[in-house]
Amino acid sequence: MSVIGRRGLLVIAFYMGLAAAIVQVVLIREILSLCRGNELIIGMIFSSWFLGIYLGARLNPYAGTEVLERRVLASMLALPVLMALLAYGAHAVQIVLPRTMGTFYSFSAELSLALIFTLPAGFLVGFFFPPLVSLVSVHIKERSGGFVFYIEALGSFAGGIAFSFVLVELANPLGIASGLLCAALAIVFMYKNKKLLPIALVPVICLIFSGMIEEEVFTGVWNRTHSGKLVRFQRTKYQTVAVESSGENVSIYGDGILMYTLPDRYESRGIFHLVNALRRDRRRVLLMGSGPGSLLHNLLNTGIEHLSYFESDPGLWDAVTPYRRMFYHEKKQEKLAVYREDLCHYLSKSPERFDMIVSIPPAPENIMLNRFYTREFFSLCKNHLRERGLFITSLHGFSDYMSASRRNFIASIYASFAAEFPDHLKTSGEMIYLIGAGGKGVLPENYEAVIRQYAEEALPHQHGFEKEVVQNYSPDEMRMFFEKTQIRYFDDIMAPLVRKVDENRDLKPGAYWNYIVLSAFREQSFLYLILKGFWPLPAAVLLLFGAALWDIRRRHGPRPMSAGLVMYCVGFISISTMLVMIVLYQNLHGIVYYRISLINALFMLGLSLGSFFACRGTITRLPLVLISVAASIGFILTWTKQGNEIAYWLLLILFSFLCGAVFPALFMNSEGGRYLESASVLDAMDHFGAIAGSLLTVMVLLPLVGIQGTLIINILLVLPALVVALKYRKLA
Repeated sequence: MSVIGRRGLLVIAFYMGLAAAIVQVVLIREILSLCRGNELIIGMIFSSWFLGIYLGARLNPYAGTEVLERRVLASMLALPVLMALLAYGAHAVQIVLPRTMGTFYSFSAELSLALIFTLPAGFLVGFFFPPLVSLVSVHIKERSGGFVFYIEALGSFAGGIAFSFVLVELANPLGIASGLLCAALAIVFMYKNKKLLPIALVPVICLIFSGMIEEEVFTGVWNRTHSGKLVRFQRTKYQTVAVESSGENVSIYGDGILMYTLPDRYESRGIFHLVNALRRDRRRVLLMGSGPGSLLHNLLNTGIEHLSYFESDPGLWDAVTPYRRMFYHEKKQEKLAVYREDLCHYLSKSPERFDMIVSIPPAPENIMLNRFYTREFFSLCKNHLRERGLFITSLHGFSDYMSASRRNFIASIYASFAAEFPDHLKTSGEMIYLIGAGGKGVLPENYEAVIRQYAEEALPHQHGFEKEVVQNYSPDEMRMFFEKTQIRYFDDIMAPLVRKVDENRDLKPGAYWNYIVLSAFREQSFLYLILKGFWPLPAAVLLLFGAALWDIRRRHGPRPMSAGLVMYCVGFISISTMLVMIVLYQNLHGIVYYRISLINALFMLGLSLGSFFACRGTITRLPLVLISVAASIGFILTWTKQGNEIAYWLLLILFSFLCGAVFPALFMNSEGGRYLESASVLDAMDHFGAIAGSLLTVMVLLPLVGIQGTLIINILLVLPALVVALKYRKLA
């Protein structure tokens, strides 16, 4: 007989759900700061998390009550400790595996690190579940699986809400881990063993001094692995920002990506004069992504009336401003308006129009940055131009031969731009600038006209400008932007490609994916073959799925295998659709970094409610539930065409509600009271399906068929689960 009563077991289930939700999002945040911070890595983190849960549930042999209790309590106490070790280990790995300054690890290494720093925590989450179900089954028999599932999901909802609205602003990983460990020890003291009370002093002390400890850890690791010194480390709502001081320069990193270095006087010289030559009498300017350096500073000293400034990460301005003041001292602040919000969201809501919009975002390493290279973004900018307005954007170009991967990357963006701005000019070089006009007759007829007009005007004088930007300047310098042979080569390559390449769109982020393929090609990694061919990964997933079903049939029989197949399909569909929902929210707001926890929280709320009603017998017909799951994905597919935010959250909860009813419906038909085995099979196959769903969604489905195509495939994947549910009616 369990020493811990039914109430205590359910408290543990709630705590583990809460802790798992928080641990998952903390690890995502910290691993993204080590890697490229893109959705491919997020997909790998989810896959590793679910693989850990699968192994924890699968490697859980039957045992007596006392052993099962020990497994549950050990998982509960070890999870926060392991989270702290993994979170800070992800930063410290740079000491063991150094990398060249300003570069990333290879994709293969990043995916391996995501696996290493996620799987162990996921294992503990999976390891506690079957034993806890078995202990609860003593009290409520066949309803135990659904009831524990419901309570755990409710705890995950609470954890996601707590992180989204409280912890994200107040606590770091060490403080969060210490708080979770204190809560775990309190549960142990209450229901099991009070001898561990003195141990509680350790997490309490860590909680009090967590900020100081973390600062020492980060500073020590950064200073040992970088040429400069870390002067600021901040988690914004969008990403992790690090500010590095090196000599007379300050470098700003976002999720491991170098955003810009201050001062950037020499780097800004060319683009400043290009913008100023095209600006002429245009007085209302919007500037995004250039960084708050010399381009911004010197533009404010021209004849513009108003400059609206945006960052790709709205939190960067406040993080960088104290260091910016070391180099720039504007006297004309009344000209400048800094917006601390996402530019795409702002343009979709604001009626304001501009004479010139200049967008110079970083490379589309992730979907948040890719949004500034899509046709939808170019259309937004075009609609916010005045009658004679100009739009300038950057495109990471080439200096020699364009490989096939680079051609596809450039073509997907160029096709989107040219579709909105058929009347345009382009520059040449490693950084290409595309210059589009809202109407005909606005642009100079060619680059010679641009240079000639600039030479005829009064060029900037020394007063008010940085000398490095204007000293000894001649308009002929601008010819470096217009190298004839490169522009001719560009046109020859792009002309046939733009007619057949997929435009870079919000719902099909081709440039982001092509940039990943291009990066893998540069690395000459094995991953390039997988990304380029696509088929090896689905083939491997299908093979492993068949092996898992065969293993269940061999060990448990045909009915558990059928239940496992249904659970696998639902696990695949649920995580694939959730990843799509994350991308859709990011397309709307640009925020994903801290909204992952809120999206996950509401997803878990739906799972909890669905499981609750299924346990009460309100939802009994599994085939009808599966049909409803397909219908809810259809509603999401329809939503992608109109984008109402309230509907987004309601559809997320509806979809997860229906998915949550599947597990209890299957568990309540377990054979002969074999509750531990049933919980192990269903939990393992649910998360095995989630592994496949997360991997295939980010590495195959989104690149090949886009968001809408992925949703359609998820609808079709309901069919095999429905066929099995109808054939084996006893499952329902």
